[in-house]
Amino acid sequence: MDTSAPTGVFLFRGFCLDRQGGGLFRVDDRGGFVPVAIRSRALDILGILVEQHGRIVSKDDIISAVWPDTIVEESNLTVQIAALRRVLDQGRREGGCIRTVVGRGYQFIAPVTRRDPNTVPGIFSAPESVADRRLSIVVLPFTNLSNDPEQDHLANGITDV
Repeated sequence: MDTSAPTGVFLFRGFCLDRQGGGLFRVDDRGGFVPVAIRSRALDILGILVEQHGRIVSKDDIISAVWPDTIVEESNLTVQIAALRRVLDQGRREGGCIRTVVGRGYQFIAPVTRRDPNTVPGIFSAPESVADRRLSIVVLPFTNLSNDPEQDHLANGITDV
């Protein structure tokens, strides 16, 4: 199984997986896409399963692709699959996206549509991709909970840049 050149955008059950930019997005209430927090190993596994949707992918194939040249226990894969199911199946009444085929591996069973990244509105704007965007963190002012006015300088100093 060749996973050396992951490409494309895959749409499935209210999600968008960007294999080039390396992100998973959920469709929000307004039809836009918002990033989903997911660990890199789980994202790699999802990419493999989605690209092979409908086919059974063996546990050994997944492990060798996601953890190359590393000896890992099968339980690591099980943990990552469970994390994927929590994200993908959250709030769903119908069946899940990933099926376990006992003794053989896993199968991505949700319908998948492959798209060109430039045709998916709301995620990309040429030439910037998700990987090129600059992330930032906002630190809000701290509140002095001690009711001691002499400690105000500490709360103010922590957030002062």
